[in-house]
Amino acid sequence: MTTIDPVTYVVADAHTARLLRHEGHALHTIEHIATTEHFATTIAETLNRRVTDGTISRFILAAPGHLLHAIRAELAATTQDRLILAVPKELAQLPDHELIHHFDIPATGWP
Repeated sequence: MTTIDPVTYVVADAHTARLLRHEGHALHTIEHIATTEHFATTIAETLNRRVTDGTISRFILAAPGHLLHAIRAELAATTQDRLILAVPKELAQLPDHELIHHFDIPATGWP
């Protein structure tokens, strides 16, 4: 029986951001967020939209501390409620296959 992880993993830094899902034994990118001048706001707006449209039910956000704070400040209340864990780490430059080792998958609600 295949287990589908309902959690979306978000990794971001000042230059890149992507949304990932846990499938099989690895995380796989499902969406890239394009860099803009106000990147934290762009990331937050993307997360707000994905929560509203039902694409994201729960999520983990990993970013350097200053960016993590800036993104969280722009999240809507309903999006904040879907945030399971905020990880103050620089992970965005790691390839997908290396990211799984930086998250405690069962702790995020994975059955």
